[in-house]
Amino acid sequence: MKKSWAWGIAALALALELVGAAFGPYGWFIDELYYRACAERLDWGYVDHPPLSVAVLAASRALFGDSLLAMRFWPALALATTALVSSALARRLGGGGFAQTLAALSVVSSPVALLLGSFFSMNALELLLWPLCALVFLQVLERGGALWLGFGALLGLAVLNKHTSAVFGVALLAGALLTPARWQLRTRWPWLGGLTAVLVIAPNLLWQQAHGWPSLEFYEQAQRLKNVYTPAFQILASQALVAGPTALPLAIAGVAALLRERARAASFALGIAFLGLLAGLVLSHSSRFERLVGYYPILFAAGAVALERAAQQGRAWLRALSLGLVPLGAVALAPISLPVFPVSLVQAYAATLGIVPQIEKNRASALPQWFADRLSWPELAQEVARAQQALTSEERKRALLFATSYGEAGALELWGPALGLPPVLSNHNTYHLWSRSLLEQREAQEAGAAVWISLGVPPERLARWFERVEPIGAFECADCIDWRRRRPIVVARAPRVPLLQLWPELKHFE
Repeated sequence: MKKSWAWGIAALALALELVGAAFGPYGWFIDELYYRACAERLDWGYVDHPPLSVAVLAASRALFGDSLLAMRFWPALALATTALVSSALARRLGGGGFAQTLAALSVVSSPVALLLGSFFSMNALELLLWPLCALVFLQVLERGGALWLGFGALLGLAVLNKHTSAVFGVALLAGALLTPARWQLRTRWPWLGGLTAVLVIAPNLLWQQAHGWPSLEFYEQAQRLKNVYTPAFQILASQALVAGPTALPLAIAGVAALLRERARAASFALGIAFLGLLAGLVLSHSSRFERLVGYYPILFAAGAVALERAAQQGRAWLRALSLGLVPLGAVALAPISLPVFPVSLVQAYAATLGIVPQIEKNRASALPQWFADRLSWPELAQEVARAQQALTSEERKRALLFATSYGEAGALELWGPALGLPPVLSNHNTYHLWSRSLLEQREAQEAGAAVWISLGVPPERLARWFERVEPIGAFECADCIDWRRRRPIVVARAPRVPLLQLWPELKHFE
């Protein structure tokens, strides 16, 4: 195969994701509601992520509006572009048309990559930025010089998208130190590249300092309270879900091929870097087994080149076999990775497979979490609006909504204005920072006359803060993740102490 079909594969992946966004049975994902709220409050940082992905969403909303399809165009485009970058990596590693095609096909056959392409998140951008960094890194270690500035800027953007990308950068540089290319450290260019990365990240670092480094607290809390302890063998086995069961052998071949390239510093460094990251993931015992998904396009490219060379040595059958087998993994896992199948079918399929992992503590459902958290958000806002009818007209003027989840708060902010709902407070992640200013304003105006419509807080807990507590309803969702299946709606009146005084105690970073 002399011609690469990477562009056609990328276009097909883009179309498939957009069809799912436009016609699939699922709505907004919980994190998308939060990202939208962040995009309405542009800043240089947020408790649980840096600002790059939010800036992309804010630009998208300004240009194309607030529709779900417009939002999901960008992760779909990121997936398609990642396929093209993997193809370019294969070409850079010496691969011809077949290797470039197979690399692109492997990317869009990855179940986790397909999933990330179906909803807006910083993870979709990470999927693209890591192989882009690797593509520049190959040239940097081979040619050196001012290319380090471009690599530093790109790596800085990756960290500005997701803090953990800094570990990826450290792994690449550690790999380079184990090769003859370390001589470049005696020049000024790697150091200037590092300075460039720091300058790109600096606004977020200043924001973190100004707010007391909240992301450090968030990461510690998430690892301790949210992530499920996962044994090493389970993390390794889960990589079959990340790469795709039929594409995983190609990725393993890619690691081996990179490590064999001792004479080519950049390739060897990429292989060493992956082993370091994999070891760190295994030792962390984290349930976030998908954290290396951004590295697989790199491995697919290297593996595709190795397979192409093997086929040229008299094993031409490998080409047809690989092109036929690699997509089969994506087809087999499509019901749990593409949001296009009915809820009942996905539930039955997930139960039959028995391989859908639990990612977070106390989060379970018959439907995989990444689909269960896309259900019934407009209905939630409508139920709260019905509950609001229990308030007098005077109370409605003074009312505030309180939600314990950023997803619920984001849903109430999205659909609330059309339903006549009051402003929203939440103690979850960056909402905790935003809500403080609203509380300060209300405390100054009303001096203890606040009325809360609380979502998700048991009445007995609210009774610690308010003198009068009245349960008035509940939101129910049978197919949602377990914590969302029944959410009490309670009206709380007459605060026992100024609510602003309670606010630090209610902080929930997770």
